[in-house]
Amino acid sequence: MKVLVTGGTGHLGRAVVAGLTASGHRVRVLARQPGKDPGIEWRQGDLATGEGVAPAASGTEAIVHAATHSPAAQRGGLRPLDFVRSPTDVDIDGTKALLAAAQDAAVEHFVHVSIVGLPHMARLPYSRVKLSAEELVQASAVPWSIVRATGFYWLLDRMLARIVKRPPVFMPAKVHMQPVDSDEFAAFIVESLSDGRRGEREDFAGPAQLTPHELAEEYLAARGLHRRIWSAPVPQRLQAALTAGNTSPHGRLGATTWAEWLRRTHGLPTAPIRRAA
Repeated sequence: MKVLVTGGTGHLGRAVVAGLTASGHRVRVLARQPGKDPGIEWRQGDLATGEGVAPAASGTEAIVHAATHSPAAQRGGLRPLDFVRSPTDVDIDGTKALLAAAQDAAVEHFVHVSIVGLPHMARLPYSRVKLSAEELVQASAVPWSIVRATGFYWLLDRMLARIVKRPPVFMPAKVHMQPVDSDEFAAFIVESLSDGRRGEREDFAGPAQLTPHELAEEYLAARGLHRRIWSAPVPQRLQAALTAGNTSPHGRLGATTWAEWLRRTHGLPTAPIRRAA
């Protein structure tokens, strides 16, 4: 199958491209700055402007839309502006252009990559943008699937790296998260492309629910760092929303734990974690 991938040079996208190639698919990547891998067909273009989108979709049988524009993810942390607005150029304008090109090209399967728990996090502008993109896909005449994951370990790793630099370290109390290995989610995306199903897919989440306090403890242990972690109280309604937006009790579960991912990534043994009773 000939597959166009958007976001193919990003963290998740690279794993998707590798998985597709390993599965025998012919892969084309739309990118502003094409790469040099000779095993990939590169097409220069920009979802934000629509440049090159239609030619990139032409002649393909399927599309994996993994591109997004999240300034918070790019910098590895939230800023006050992220609670006010979020760019729409890639996730809304780009999705519109890509769906139109997919319809013109008679694409057989449009796999849209999204995020678990968006309705619970709709106070955040980025979540609202991602919800709008999902609605565009659902209203499209192109056969589609939507695959959603909880937050990725690599993003959590980047965020914690910033947080622990400036003690004291405060973490929300009584909130649970279920982050996941993005490489395992990439394999799920490749599977979803070819299994014959369409429409809403089961969520993809990590194997365990942990509190931010526990996640930070394991991060510090893996890095050999020593910081005291303070629990920050969270209003009950916000606590429930944050937990619902970052977990998926009935989703498909990855196999790699946070501690295992940390050991693999940082190459250090994880010390035993003392948990509060």
